[in-house]
Amino acid sequence: MSARGRRHEGSDRRGEETRTEGLRRPPAARAPRRRAGWPRSWLLAVLFPLCSFLLADSSFAQTRTVEILNADYTEVTSDAGIGIVRRMTGNVRLRQDTTALRADRVVQYEAAGRVELSGRVRIISGRDTLTAAEVVYDATTKVAVARQDVRVGDGESTLFAPQATYDSRAEVSTFLGGGRILHRGAVLTSPSGTYSSATRLARLDGPLRLVDSTGVLTAARGTYDAGIQRADVAGAVRLVRPDARLDADSVVYFRRTERARAYRRVVLERIGSGRETSREGTAPADSTRRTFLFGETLVYDGQAETASVRGMPGRDPLAVVLRADSTGGVDTTLARAPRLDAVRVVAGADTLQVLTAAGGARLWQRRLGALADSLRFVRQPATAGRPARDRLVLRGADRPRVWADGAQLTGDSLDVVARGEALDSLLVVGRAFAARVDSTLGRLQQIAGGTMLGRFRDEQLRTLSVWPTAEALTYEASPEGLLSGAQRLSADSLAFRFVGGEVREVAGLRGVEGTIYGPRTVPAGVRLAGYRFTPADRPRPEALLDGWEAGWLDAWSTAHPDWAGPLAGPPPEPDTETEAGEEPSFGL
Repeated sequence: MSARGRRHEGSDRRGEETRTEGLRRPPAARAPRRRAGWPRSWLLAVLFPLCSFLLADSSFAQTRTVEILNADYTEVTSDAGIGIVRRMTGNVRLRQDTTALRADRVVQYEAAGRVELSGRVRIISGRDTLTAAEVVYDATTKVAVARQDVRVGDGESTLFAPQATYDSRAEVSTFLGGGRILHRGAVLTSPSGTYSSATRLARLDGPLRLVDSTGVLTAARGTYDAGIQRADVAGAVRLVRPDARLDADSVVYFRRTERARAYRRVVLERIGSGRETSREGTAPADSTRRTFLFGETLVYDGQAETASVRGMPGRDPLAVVLRADSTGGVDTTLARAPRLDAVRVVAGADTLQVLTAAGGARLWQRRLGALADSLRFVRQPATAGRPARDRLVLRGADRPRVWADGAQLTGDSLDVVARGEALDSLLVVGRAFAARVDSTLGRLQQIAGGTMLGRFRDEQLRTLSVWPTAEALTYEASPEGLLSGAQRLSADSLAFRFVGGEVREVAGLRGVEGTIYGPRTVPAGVRLAGYRFTPADRPRPEALLDGWEAGWLDAWSTAHPDWAGPLAGPPPEPDTETEAGEEPSFGL
């Protein structure tokens, strides 16, 4: 019997192990050993992932023991119901893993893992530092409930609140009773919310407010990413800046670049001619103008001072421009187009305000209407020795049209310039055509040519030049208001001089030809080259301002009584009587 056999046998019979020494087989004759049980490869396959799991899980890898590093005075009591209770006072310092706790007074319930700290409490965990007057710390979950003058900082952001719950494992603070977060010059306030030091993301409930040097953002709720300085807010959103105000249902705002994307019922209000004007000291900001952009989506760049607004299918965005004149009245401009863009351009010492309506634009003013593929307003602010200059440019393949003072102007492009509050000039280039219904005879006066240039003074048309291949068809009335004749003139160029809105002089240059008709020989239905007269197409205010924008403007006017009633009074009809000398105003 082998030694192993004798040992097992002795153990079985006599209840003790028999040890045998000195019995060894020669190496060459030793038989390979076989171990009973599962193979070693299976054991490693089980233990390795188990150890990895235990090491990865912080609850196993870290101890929950709270160590006492210092206390000036300690009192220990024991109770059968609650176990050991330690009461420590004076410069108390505790530690649990990498979390350090300090306070003037501490009560530790050892069995429950509950630590109550009071008096200049400070908890340091990783990058976070919490201070408060009172804290209840759960050593099992590593969650601290703090009250009174709570402050949680991570080196870049700091949370202030009357009450907060801090989870040191998740690095998340939940605050109640009104919180304030400071981050790189920004102040966020909200009744309640959370802030994660790990992700640097704040979730704010209830009415929130974000204030920095560029403006104030308010909303019903939202989030703020401190890493990229981005705010995603929703519900009655309002962004107020020194020269603009943005309202929308939801907004994504980037503080670093001062850019915003707004959605649903968007309103951008712009004041004056730009911040650069007042910064450079060339002129004060223009407080006589308000520009509103309405739409469904908007992209706004506060640094570049650009705004692009879009509508929704079947409803174009709207631009509303109000201008207070020297008499205290308010002139209104309405424009709709699929695309509206506003930009402020620095040109030398000036800052130009440019508003573009593209994709099929419609425009209305009290004494003006226009249709074009694109409209472009350019506003040059006033300086010490120069009045403000406004320019309206109309372009399009469908020959833009303008209705003003009972007349319709058509051409490949139209360019209107106003200085101060007065119209200065009107330039029509390419198949220029002008038509006006004579208020006495009801006949259509016509002027046509390649190019047409009108000059104004004191809000009245003084001269009109037409070239080349200029033509004119005019009618004359008797004192009794009856048709007394007509004239048809053609020349390389024609010049008209007006007094009180009536033609007083006509001059032709080179190739002058003409025909004079008597009252019985006046031809009917004559149309000059480039004829186009469509008064029914003139845009109407009730068609442009027919949605929620009207209610918003009414509420705004109520809050700003100096601008009340900007749309009061009907516009004059293009085919009815108008006052002599009334010319349109072109204001941004």
